[in-house]
Amino acid sequence: MMQQILSPSAAVINLDGREVLSFAGCSYLGLAAVPELLQAGAKALVDQGATAQLARHYHAQSPANIDAEAEARRFFGTSGAMYFGGGYLFAIIALAGIAADYDVAILDETAHFCIFDGARAAQKEICTFKHCDPDDLERAVSATVAKGKRFAVATDGMFPTFGRVAPLADYARIIAPYDAWLIVDESHSFGSVGESGRGAAELQGVAGPKTLIGGSLSKGYGAFGGIAVGTAEAIERLWQSPVARGSAAGMSAGAAMSAESFRYIRRNPRVLAQLKANTTHLRSLLRGLGLQFEDVDGPVVAFAHGSADQMRAAQQALLEEGIYILYSTYVGAGPEGVLRIAAFADHKPEHFERLAQALTRKLL
Repeated sequence: MMQQILSPSAAVINLDGREVLSFAGCSYLGLAAVPELLQAGAKALVDQGATAQLARHYHAQSPANIDAEAEARRFFGTSGAMYFGGGYLFAIIALAGIAADYDVAILDETAHFCIFDGARAAQKEICTFKHCDPDDLERAVSATVAKGKRFAVATDGMFPTFGRVAPLADYARIIAPYDAWLIVDESHSFGSVGESGRGAAELQGVAGPKTLIGGSLSKGYGAFGGIAVGTAEAIERLWQSPVARGSAAGMSAGAAMSAESFRYIRRNPRVLAQLKANTTHLRSLLRGLGLQFEDVDGPVVAFAHGSADQMRAAQQALLEEGIYILYSTYVGAGPEGVLRIAAFADHKPEHFERLAQALTRKLL
């Protein structure tokens, strides 16, 4: 039976009419219920309607979309930005937009579905390298170049299941001699990593005219839609891709909330600091329980503990106590799956203590 979440995503949610403490999902900065974002979205919906009726190539845009793109350029410090209907479209738009520059898409073997879909949509040969492995990327690049083929590299910035951050600085060093593109889907790293919450590319110090980043605005930034940022020249090429030309330009409320989210984070850097503090606290608490997991840059803790049936039972037992964590078989989790717990900026110390006590009773 499908459960209903009757409130914005946050540390505490209303699930089927009862209050539940949530460590599930990806509301990393806890912005989904911030009044400024909600008011901006409501006003845009009333003033501008749900969505623009004309595509951008007809030289007409809604004020909300124009504002979202202007604020994205300011937030990321880039000359180009585009707002579109959903984060899943980023890799499809990006890999199609630069299709004339490469023959082979070299992808992390556990990259998100959308990245593989993007390479297929661009009708490119696909080559994979081992997960987060610069040495194997170098092997794949050398093999591709030896065949006289050009390439582009695409990866997640932060991988959704374990919260691993791709070693982008190593990737940039490897591909630099070939003037190749680096495409980074930052859907989970937007807002959750980087000093200013700009994602894995910021954390790794990766930038340049052949780097494109983008992804979903509905996770860390608490809004809706997708964004791509890079040079003005690169973004203009992305606007010529079939998906960008042929799909709706997103919803006015989502665009307005996105613009307000960028402004809110600039005004309130404390939310980034609080997320980092909560992430540290969560890891310390879980390690104190004897749980084993990777030490990653993102605010996610994921681990296998017992069989798949035991993990599912533990997840359900915690939910019955009003604590929501995920049993996940998502990308990279493996056949047995994992328990996934995420820290949000709006979690309180007592939330973590309650989680630790419940895990001790129901899992350990």
